[in-house]
Amino acid sequence: MGRTLGIVALVAVSLAAVACAADPAPPHKLSPSESAEGMALAAIPAELVGKTVQLTYDSGSGGTATFGGDGRTLTFVAADSGRKTDSPVTVESIDSGIFLVTWTDDATGAVISQVQNYRTGKVRGTWSRRTAPDAAFTIETRSGSVHLTD
Repeated sequence: MGRTLGIVALVAVSLAAVACAADPAPPHKLSPSESAEGMALAAIPAELVGKTVQLTYDSGSGGTATFGGDGRTLTFVAADSGRKTDSPVTVESIDSGIFLVTWTDDATGAVISQVQNYRTGKVRGTWSRRTAPDAAFTIETRSGSVHLTD
């Protein structure tokens, strides 16, 4: 009797495993609001629209970033060279006065992502770029200060 019960249990487990593999759950379908087509560009928070900020990095470089009045662009002017970059920007609010800001430098192709904390006046970020078109990406980190100039 024990052997029969063991065989029945083994057959039941085998059939259950085959049934699960043969009839998997349907894939998750994204709602229109979750799909790429349904997502709009992140808008600049109202408190930053049209504002200019001074960025000063511990490395000595920096510049000014002006958040566009359209709520979707950023203009960065490098302090050392005066080079100007106009780029789409994504700004995510992390907490009151703290934002994750990401844009691409149109001259170098570098992707800049930084946390700008206006409560403490600190900025920390990464720059990922290629030193040559066929080179691997390098990532630099920078920290420094950030404050509104207007």
